Amino acid sequence: MRMHRSLIVCGLAVFACAALSIALTVTPPIIAPVPIALSVGSAALVLFVLSAPSLRFKSVLRFDEIQNHLRLFRLMWERGRPGVPGGGYAAKLAIGLRPRLFHREREYGKAFLITILGLRVHYSRSYGGIYA
Repeated sequence: MRMHRSLIVCGLAVFACAALSIALTVTPPIIAPVPIALSVGSAALVLFVLSAPSLRFKSVLRFDEIQNHLRLFRLMWERGRPGVPGGGYAAKLAIGLRPRLFHREREYGKAFLITILGLRVHYSRSYGGIYA
């Protein structure tokens, strides 16, 4: 399933503006940093989506019995031309759920896997080809 890029950007921009307006008008000064952090994070995500023209979304929704986690979705993109020496890389960010509070694992090269409060984030790069 592919999501239309302009819908993603518009949704994130609306979320960022709403979180910032809540932070500046409604919330007490103690709680204000949370919506401000959400709005800054959303704005950064908007810039990322706009700067990665090859961004693809893939819904997985599958339980992996061997690794004991539920795969939710993947984001994949390319920078430059992967497969050409010095040409670029393909990247993949996989999000899932795992029954652990915290786990960190460094894989080969630029790849890592981290679990925080049950949310599993797996990032990896490929310099020789494109993720499907």
